Amino acid sequence: MFIEAILLSLIIGLIRGGKLRRFRGINHKTLWGLILGMLIQYILIFLNRIEEMKSIDNILVYTREIIVISYILILIGIITNIKFRSLGALLVGFVLNFIALAANGWKMPILLEGVALTGLDGLYELIEKGSSSLYIPISQSTKYPILGDIIIFSNPYPITRIISLGDMIISFGIFAFILEIMLGEDSFMGDYRW
Repeated sequence: MFIEAILLSLIIGLIRGGKLRRFRGINHKTLWGLILGMLIQYILIFLNRIEEMKSIDNILVYTREIIVISYILILIGIITNIKFRSLGALLVGFVLNFIALAANGWKMPILLEGVALTGLDGLYELIEKGSSSLYIPISQSTKYPILGDIIIFSNPYPITRIISLGDMIISFGIFAFILEIMLGEDSFMGDYRW
């Protein structure tokens, strides 16, 4: 959802007369922390979907620590650029995902039936066997299952996936953040500052 949010916001921003040069007005050094933190999480998700390999297993042993580091980087990136109102949505989304992870042994609860519907057979097998270092199936003992990966995008959507409520809010936050930068006072977020 994040890539779609980025592309859609850039297209809408340009159609509405937004300027890419306005990206110079953000704190680039700390924004890289936000981007790096999100990239680390993407890499973890990708590595988790690969069948068991010794070298990858050595990395995934430290999933909890890697997740905490990524959230620290994301938090730094958001707080230092909080003058952009839309980053509040990013913060809410990441907090919801963090709660789901922390409450469930640093694994994201996921709807196993949803994984099957998306056609991610390799991931389904890993989760079912209990070999996934990032996901656990939603069950009676799952805490805050509503915050887990329960929203399914499958056919006819071109990129099948299963995401959480937090991911949806993060996608909206990314969309709004890019528009807020490109359009400035003309964005739907207005000129609101903390």
